[in-house]
Amino acid sequence: MWESHTLSADRYYHHGNYKKASQSFSQSVDLIEPWLEKEDKELKTVIHLFVLSCHNTAHALHQIGRKKEAEYYYSHAHFRLLSLISQPRRPNKLMDVVVYELKCTLNQLTSFLKGMNKTQLAGNIREESVRVLRQSYLEYVDDVFAA
Repeated sequence: MWESHTLSADRYYHHGNYKKASQSFSQSVDLIEPWLEKEDKELKTVIHLFVLSCHNTAHALHQIGRKKEAEYYYSHAHFRLLSLISQPRRPNKLMDVVVYELKCTLNQLTSFLKGMNKTQLAGNIREESVRVLRQSYLEYVDDVFAA
C-alpha cells in the first residue's frame, strides 16, 4: 500500500498536481508510521521510508503554499525520530541509521524554518535534538549535527 500511494503521489507531483500529490504522500506517511514501533529486521528501511514520506509531503504542501502544514511534516519527521531513539528498548545497532536520518531531518527542517524567518526556532530545535541524543546515547557526546 505504501509503495502504491508513493508512486501515485510521485506521478501527481511530476504532473504539477501538488494538491493530490500532498494528499497521497500524506497517506503514505500514515501507512508507514505504525511500522516504526515494530521490532522488524527491516526497521532501517522503514525509518528511511518514513522520513522520505514526510519530506515528500512537506515539499508538495509547500509548493501549494500550505506552509504551516509543510512545517508540520518536516517537524514530524524529526521529532518522531527523536522520540524513537529516546525509547530505552531500542537497540544500539540502529543508532548510526537514526543519527544519519536525524541529520537529514534537521537539515531539511532548519532550511525550511530559516526560509520562513524562524531562525531562533531552528536553533532551539537543534539544541533540543543534541540534548535528547546525548541523554539517550552517552557515546554520542560530540555534536553530531555540526556541519
